[in-house]
Amino acid sequence: MIQHLSASTLNPGLTQDVEVVEIAGLLSAVEWDFPVAKAMRGANGFVLAAGRGTLRLNAVVAAIEAPCVIWLPSGVVSRVRLDAGARGMMLAVSNAALGRVVPASSIAGQLREAIERPLPGIRLDAGAARGAIRDLEDIRREALDELPGMREAVMGRLWLTLIGFWRLGGVATQPQASPRLLVQGFVQLVELHAREHWPVADYARVMGVSTDRLTTAIRRATGQSPLGLVHRRLLEDAESLLERSSLQVREIADALGFRDAGYFSRFFSRLKGISPGRYRKRIHSLNANRTQSYAAWP
Repeated sequence: MIQHLSASTLNPGLTQDVEVVEIAGLLSAVEWDFPVAKAMRGANGFVLAAGRGTLRLNAVVAAIEAPCVIWLPSGVVSRVRLDAGARGMMLAVSNAALGRVVPASSIAGQLREAIERPLPGIRLDAGAARGAIRDLEDIRREALDELPGMREAVMGRLWLTLIGFWRLGGVATQPQASPRLLVQGFVQLVELHAREHWPVADYARVMGVSTDRLTTAIRRATGQSPLGLVHRRLLEDAESLLERSSLQVREIADALGFRDAGYFSRFFSRLKGISPGRYRKRIHSLNANRTQSYAAWP
């Protein structure tokens, strides 16, 4: 039996921005899901002292084994599965806290860049794992004790924890998805977010790859650019609505996420070679002629 958990909801008692949860003596496998909507709100980290499991990071599934550290930055779609008996700590940090915790210093820029990249189950030695867990335990203890200066103490300890993750990330490499998995993952995201008009860079970020790598994989597999595939999906939806619904063109534009009907009409005309209104009339005329043809049958 597997227990499924959603992305952590930050506890107001823990500064409203930082939450630390102990993972101890699991009697059954547990999964945490971090979908796009949740992942956009903040980052999540795990330090495991014992146990095994799997990490799904965008389109890549990899085995994880303690002692190890996982860091899942904002915007990364992921799932962490831990087998029964796993032990460690989980950290959830809001984007607001991440924005405040990094002070002006000589490493600030490097640290901000580092915490935007995943750490996919980087192995630690036992001593480093114990130290990282102690850091998280200190954050949890400060938050629960609620002594004067609690918030400042929590943020200070979080700063030290992030430095530790940054040091690990300096020698870490992210597992690379195959081109086939990249294409599959991209197509799935397009199905979900085409109408939100994400730029290609956002798709690449959520998939944990560079824009250049995503573009290369999509072009080699389909002969089109990522943006071309997004536009094709929007065009298919537009054609379906024009053919099968009674919505006005401005309503269709709104349903597909275009900022106005004029922009939608230019988009449709550029890709289809005909305006939305003329396309609808042509389809209705063809359907009417087909119906009349059938009616003439004996």
